[in-house]
Order: sequence, then C-alpha cells, then structure tokens
Amino acid sequence: MGAFGGHDGLVYDQGPSTFTDLLSATTVWTDRTFLVHGERRISFRAFRNAVEAARPTLTSLGVGAGDRVMVFGYNSPEWIVALWATWRCGAVPVLANRWWSSVEIDHAVDLLAPRHVLADTTMAVNAPYSPLADLRAAFDAPVGETVPAPDTDGDDPALVLFTSGSSGMPKAVELSRRSVIGNQHNILARNRRFPHLLDAESPQAVSLATTPMFHVGGLSSLLTHFLTGGKIVMTEGRFDAGQILRLIEREGIQIWGAVPTMASRLLAHPDFESHDLSSLKSWPLGGAPVTTDLLDRIRTKLPNLRQRGLSNTWGMTEAGGFLTAGDARDLAAYPGTVGRPYPVVELRIADPNSEGVGEVLARSPTVMNGYVGVRAGMPDDDTVDAEGWLHTGDLGHLNEDGYLFIDGRSKDVVIRGGENIACPHVEAAIATHPAVVEVAALGIQHPDLGEELVAVVVHRIDADPPTVDELQRHAAGTLSYFAVPTRWEIRTAPLPTLAGEKVDKKTLAREFGAKTTP
Repeated sequence: MGAFGGHDGLVYDQGPSTFTDLLSATTVWTDRTFLVHGERRISFRAFRNAVEAARPTLTSLGVGAGDRVMVFGYNSPEWIVALWATWRCGAVPVLANRWWSSVEIDHAVDLLAPRHVLADTTMAVNAPYSPLADLRAAFDAPVGETVPAPDTDGDDPALVLFTSGSSGMPKAVELSRRSVIGNQHNILARNRRFPHLLDAESPQAVSLATTPMFHVGGLSSLLTHFLTGGKIVMTEGRFDAGQILRLIEREGIQIWGAVPTMASRLLAHPDFESHDLSSLKSWPLGGAPVTTDLLDRIRTKLPNLRQRGLSNTWGMTEAGGFLTAGDARDLAAYPGTVGRPYPVVELRIADPNSEGVGEVLARSPTVMNGYVGVRAGMPDDDTVDAEGWLHTGDLGHLNEDGYLFIDGRSKDVVIRGGENIACPHVEAAIATHPAVVEVAALGIQHPDLGEELVAVVVHRIDADPPTVDELQRHAAGTLSYFAVPTRWEIRTAPLPTLAGEKVDKKTLAREFGAKTTP
C-alpha cells in the first residue's frame, strides 16, 4: 500500500517517474526499426532525433511548460513525434478525435484553449494552427544536443484525452504523469517486459496499430512497444481488412490489438484463407464486449492462437488505460470474463443486488485527475470520489476467484464498433430540426459493430414528416460521422415513458427490433 492523489492505494515503489526517464530507456536500441508506415521505415535513433529536432519548432511557436498543444490527426510518424516533442517541452498534449465534426472541434478548442494546434488537415479554429506535416522535416534535421526537459511532479497534467461520456459534447479527461507512467507499469509488470530487463539483443515484438492513438488503448500500445523496443506497423487510410491481412503476412505481425468489430471483419474477409497469418501470436481484444461466438471463430480459423494468443481487456479513458486483463486460459475457464485486475488496480462492486451485480468501482494510480471544465457540484464532479474510487458507470460482478464480469452499463451510452456514443448528445443534435417534437437514440445488437445506433423520431403533426436523408444531413452538421444513427423510425406517436416521464428505451428497443431485421 502507498498513497497518491491525497488518499491511500496500491502503488509501485520503484521505476521511472518522468517522461525523460522513459525516453532515455529506449537508447539501448539504435538502428532497430521502430515505425513502419507505408514505405517509410524509421529507426529508434531516427525517431529520438526527430523528437529533439521538433522540440525547438514547438518552442518557436510559443509552446512552454504547462501549455496545451492540440494534436488532430490520424496515426502517423508525425503524430507520434508531436506527442513526444510536446512532452519534451514540458507541455500537455491534447489528443483530439480525428473523426469529430467542426462543432465538436470548436467546443474542444474553446474548452482547452490550446497554445497551438497541429493538424493533418486544414482547420479554421480559434487558436494558432500549423500543419502536422511540418514536423516531417524533423526526420531530416541534423542531430542536436539533448536539452533536459522541465521538471514536473507526478500529479501534474500530462495528457488530455476525450470521451463521449453519457451526455453532451465530448468530455476532456486530464491524466497525470503518474497516470500515464502507472498504466505502463501495470502492462509491463503483467507481461514481465520491464525495459531494464531487456537489452539490444532482446527479441523484437512486431505490432500492428489499427486503433487510433488518440484513444487510450491505442496510446497505451504505442508507449508499451516504444519502451520495450518493439516495431509498430501503422495502416494507411481507414480500416480495411484486406490491408490488415496483407500487413500481417508481409511484416510478420505478432501482436494485433483490436476491437471486436475489426476482428469480425478480418475473419469474414473473402481473402482470409489465402494469407499466411501464422506469425500472429497475440490478439488482445477490447473496447467493446467480446462474445464467446467471436472467440470460438477466432480459435477455429487461427489455431495458432488457441493456447495463449487470445486475451480480453477492460478499461476506459477515465481510468488512464486498462484495469483488468484475462488471457486465453482465463477466457476458457471463465467464459465472458474481462479478467482480473492489473497489479495496482483495486476493484469493488457498489450496492450489489441479490446476484452480486452493481456498479464497478476502480482505484489505481492511473485514474484521471478529473474532467477539464467540470466545476464542483456539477453532475460529473463525483466520478472520482474523495477516496480515489472511479465510478465507472459499468455494471458487473466479481466471482469467488476475483474475475470480473461486465453485465451492462448504467450510463446512456452506445458502443458502436469501439466508439462510445453519448445518446443524449445525439438526441440534442436531432432535436434542433424544426419538424422534430421528441427523439430517442438507443443501441440495438449488431452482428458486426456490436451495437448499432438507432433513432426514434416523433415529428410535428402539422408538418410534413422529415425524411431519413434529411435527418441524417441535419445530424451530420453537429455529430461525428460514427454518431449519426444508421437506422431510423419516424412517427407521430409519443415516445413511451416510465414513471417520472423518463423515456422507456427498453420498450423502444423491443419495438424497433420487432419492426426491423438487423
């Protein structure tokens, strides 16, 4: 036991405590390839040099210790350099969701007031802006002198990520340096891959990165492979199962962390059987519930993963990363589990019912500082209580052996293909249409995406009913593309309600499922 954030909890008593320490731990690898992006192959030495070359570029833009720098882009070497160069300035990277609408981008800029914005697309925002591509020159810059980074405290802000939460615009989650480093402690301790135990001759793990690095899972994987001398292969463009098959075979991919939707699409691809995927040794799944049917299909089509390769994880942005993990043996022994807690994660079930199901609470050094812009007394102010327990909003139970099972969500959120969608945010966007009287957004099961977002719209009787195309165009003006409903019911009958006039979404889901075929 130890203390962090002003309360007791489990902690590591040794290990790196700064990002400078983390960066220096990688100097054991020099000419080993770190990043592969299309035809580009970048060594560890070239990457570290690029980070140091990009640092004065940021300082010339006015970026200093404690400033926020928004990075808006898809996975790329320049995105990763921007992340590390910002840290090397003592500043705080703000990792924006590349799929946002212009309304969501403006909201984040107004909320965070970044000193500068780096983006891989042209932007008109209320902040100084530069193209992310400008950092590509850092890879060709001469090697300069390494300058010490500003001193920082473990509780100082290190990173801002975003989550849809349960209502309103995307919420900004502030993680401390303790959180980011603690998440790596957890992962590396569980895998027995601490950098100080490795050397230049240690085998190199080859990982495929398809999850956006502006998500906590993608970021965690990036840092883990950087710290352990791994090679990261990045895809080009949007997710394409055919490209994934080609990359696994060409690059000898050993590890691919994916959301269940990606796994389903890979297994169903018509060229699946024509590619050699025998190099794949580990396939951790997370970001959405993993069904036993999907696990069975993976075991059948990829027998090399049956014994050890499959795993399931559970975590969230507010937790700073992963909270539990289960390996192949766990998944076979306890079907449906998301595993047991990482080394310094504590779990408990709040107010369990007769079956032991209640809200899952978690405490760990990785848990967020809080939401940026949330004031005392606001609804989200109690997400982390005074004793450091994160109220996850997930319902679950623990078995007698300490394995966690997730039984549902207490918050009004749909997880579509690994993306969290706040239903109240969707409803608020659709409700601004002049013909809409009321609207309910909800999720129904989908064989590929896990959940599909649907909308039930009640329109004005004295107006022509809006068309689906009209409503989709209207919603797209405010929402990210993945948050625009793909199935609709347009009607005049009022929405069913429960006591207190809360919309009865369970009844709507049953009605919607009965009227349409998934």
